[in-house]
Amino acid sequence: MKILINVLWSSILGVSCCTNNGISQNANTTTTKTEIMENNSSQPSQGRRGAMRKVEGNKIIRTVDASQLPFTIGEEFTDENQQFILVIKNFNKPTLSAKINTVEKGRNLRINQIILPDGSADGPFSREMKYAKKQSGTYKIVFGKNLMAEGKLKGNISVTVE
Repeated sequence: MKILINVLWSSILGVSCCTNNGISQNANTTTTKTEIMENNSSQPSQGRRGAMRKVEGNKIIRTVDASQLPFTIGEEFTDENQQFILVIKNFNKPTLSAKINTVEKGRNLRINQIILPDGSADGPFSREMKYAKKQSGTYKIVFGKNLMAEGKLKGNISVTVE
């Protein structure tokens, strides 16, 4: 009986310790360190690396360093009016591409904008974009609802960035 209880307790601790590396929260903002998977089939997998996750009102903000490219990152829209903003710091490659992947068909989802290091923006795009670098620095890619189309936003997505 003691062995069974110890095994169950170890399993519960192991699962709870592996889900989030840290969470801080106040009234309207939640910050979580989550994991992203590398998506580079030409090299052996180096495992997972961290991405900061912050929620401000209806915005989900994930911050990663460009040294982690390429990767696929998952997110969930829980409200029809949410935006997902992917912040890529220290970007210095010739092109930046992103592709939205969903299991469900007919989702109302697109890449709304790319915000350049100087604060200027370009967009909207469809579910895929390939953007030639104009400057080095921090790029932001904004994902969200297409206000000119129908369909639901809520649900899980994954974004592949190269």
